[in-house]
Amino acid sequence: MFQFESQGAVDLIAPAVALNHENAEQLYAAFAEKSFAGQPMIVLDMSNVPLIDSAGLETLLDIQQKLRESAGSIKLAGLSQLCKDVFRITGLAERFETFAETKEAIGSFVR
Repeated sequence: MFQFESQGAVDLIAPAVALNHENAEQLYAAFAEKSFAGQPMIVLDMSNVPLIDSAGLETLLDIQQKLRESAGSIKLAGLSQLCKDVFRITGLAERFETFAETKEAIGSFVR
């Protein structure tokens, strides 16, 4: 459901499911297990996420807040057009830094 990979100091999390009310709890648990310690730098690879709903958005906002509390951050990569539209329509596009490719998102942490 969620794949984890480390690219140096950056953690890459790649869900392969919709980020919706059915999977929101598992998404938060995946982050809590892997990424809420230290100063986490997270890239969420959304290239295999077909859909995100309000529960998924709320979970991402909760994760973002939790990461900021520990001086960490989350960046999104590979959003489908539908997911981009959801972020834009809800006004949350400005709240998250997004990239077309995971390599770009990972590299942005060293700039």
